[in-house]
Amino acid sequence: MRKRIELFALYGLSWIVLFQLFRLLFLAYHYQKTLELPSSLWVQSAVHGLRMDISFAAYILAIPTILLIFTARRWDWYKRFLLIYSYVLAVIIVTLTVIDLELFKAWGFRIDSTSLHYLETPGEALASAGAAPILPLLLLLLGLLALTVTVLRNITSRSIAAFVPVKFVYTLPVFLILTAALIVPIRGGFQLAPMNESAVFFSDKSFANYAAVNVPWNYMSSIINASYSNKNPFIYQDEAKAERLVRNLYKVNGKTEQVIDSTARLNVVVIIWESFTAKISASLNGVPGVTPQFDKLALEGILFTNMYASGNRSDKGLVAILSGYPAQPTHSIIKIPKKTSTLPTLPRVFRKNGWQTSFYYGGETEFANMKSYLLQDNFDRIVDKDDFDKADMNSKWGAHDHVVLDRLLDDLDKEKQPFFSTLFTLSSHEPFEVPVKTTIAGNDPEHLFMNAHHYTDAAIGNFIQKAKSKPWWKNTLVIILADHGHPLPYTQKTKPSEFHIPMLWLGGALVGSGRKIDALCSQTDVAATLLNQFRLSSAQFEWSNDIFSAGRESFSYFAFNNGLGWIRPGGFLIRDNIGGNITEREGTFDQSEEELAKAYLQASFGDYLKR
Repeated sequence: MRKRIELFALYGLSWIVLFQLFRLLFLAYHYQKTLELPSSLWVQSAVHGLRMDISFAAYILAIPTILLIFTARRWDWYKRFLLIYSYVLAVIIVTLTVIDLELFKAWGFRIDSTSLHYLETPGEALASAGAAPILPLLLLLLGLLALTVTVLRNITSRSIAAFVPVKFVYTLPVFLILTAALIVPIRGGFQLAPMNESAVFFSDKSFANYAAVNVPWNYMSSIINASYSNKNPFIYQDEAKAERLVRNLYKVNGKTEQVIDSTARLNVVVIIWESFTAKISASLNGVPGVTPQFDKLALEGILFTNMYASGNRSDKGLVAILSGYPAQPTHSIIKIPKKTSTLPTLPRVFRKNGWQTSFYYGGETEFANMKSYLLQDNFDRIVDKDDFDKADMNSKWGAHDHVVLDRLLDDLDKEKQPFFSTLFTLSSHEPFEVPVKTTIAGNDPEHLFMNAHHYTDAAIGNFIQKAKSKPWWKNTLVIILADHGHPLPYTQKTKPSEFHIPMLWLGGALVGSGRKIDALCSQTDVAATLLNQFRLSSAQFEWSNDIFSAGRESFSYFAFNNGLGWIRPGGFLIRDNIGGNITEREGTFDQSEEELAKAYLQASFGDYLKR
């Protein structure tokens, strides 16, 4: 009996030690972020994360423990079971651990059920992986797998080899009780609330908190909780009060400044630039030389210098731009057609008022469930990967940006006016491959990222140059903005810098040019701003705020994985919704601003749930 109990203890302990080793690997892999923390937080991440490690080890132990009851006389079958069980778990857990190392760079949070969306479009998953160091990660995976399997096999084989026959009346109560007792470590102790991320979040430094998270526990939890509950997890105050605070942000009494000739039925071209962060635009004090064409065009048009993306993913950016709808920190509304069908959209409004509408993308519109949303948007025409020749499929994502921009240019020559056309680029997405000679040298992710943007910048610059010679140019407004920002390049360390994006208005339709608009604004404000310029009703876009309105409240809200950002002219704050901590703060915000930020999250997520 003693050897069976030893196996129970050693098997669980081995998993706990392995989880701590995986945590050290995470800290080492992201050494730049780790070195930004005091060493005391490294230790605290391991200590606080231990509870979650123990919790998941207890989950793993549950089945082997209950089956120990039936090893009183024979246990050869149990050895075979436990080895196979261990090998399967080792493959799953080590694979998640290694994938998480690289995904954290791009996503900024630990791997969760979001990754399952890539299974629907495996081609895009492979394309995203192209920027990762595949061979080193594969070698690391094999090494960790060999280590994990060796540890578990040795413990299993040596312990079971020492088993001796015992009476069933002994194994039954002992291992029944031990199995039942596992509920305590599984739920993290005797406290009222069961184990959750908040239990290991301890610091105002986000990276220290993320390091404490156990990857397989987090992944399992996100899958279990992926069902779309109708309960709002972000209740901080009375619902009516939260609604009132938020609605006050959208009360506008001033007049809208007209910057386009609203007497004509003008064309609109919206170019959504993949991952276009302000950090690479010299016109916004970013890295010089990356987007020279955009910076040149910025002198001709109206440059919005203080705009922020609503979310950190393309699917959230599209909804923010086309529907004026804020991103959710734990869900993405585009994944649920039933909900997106209730959203207002710019193409639907323009089409209803006589515009021809179209959407262009060189990749698969099925990715991230974009296609269902685009179809609901009432675009007259959707051009995607299937509409290009095989020879044009020169990117892992599909057709490179210059190919799609050229197609749009040709089609607009034949389009009935007025038209509203949207184009979504893709070449500046991972793996950052481009079909031209390298301009910004370097094989590290930062330089590959900037080189890809240099290519897209050239492609857009060429498109604008050719468009200027077209007869429709004088009656056209072109809007260039990003779907979201990006952690790269690491030139700025604050969270808002990852969401700071450029927006530029160009074209013959502009009354004024060569201006900079410094008003604090969001992607969600594009809808009301544009419609009001065309003197079309923007009333249904209730989460959109006209940037050119004289009496507007200046603010920007953005959401990331279970966190929020709140920016006002006087500063900003970043809040971790799991731990309830303010992880970054700048300016002289008082408590009322934090309450307003939480009210915005509560009200916007409540609206999402009701749709």
